[in-house]
Amino acid sequence: MNLELEAYEGELEKLRRVYTMVRHLSAEKLDGVFFICGEAGKKDDMGLPEKIMVCPAYGLDGFAMYTKTSGYSAPEY
Repeated sequence: MNLELEAYEGELEKLRRVYTMVRHLSAEKLDGVFFICGEAGKKDDMGLPEKIMVCPAYGLDGFAMYTKTSGYSAPEY
């Protein structure tokens, strides 16, 4: 029974991630959903910019600037 419950919890976590992605893809249709609205600075070897601009909700004039604090990292196999 525990293994079955753990499997369902894993699926629920995946579903929550997809839900979050879909919400942010539809930012112009939903209230209070932030989205990346721009980039600034040089890009690294992976194509990631030094800074990104994030708008807190569609239709607002302003944005917050976020600065990259570390390089790209991935698990080593």
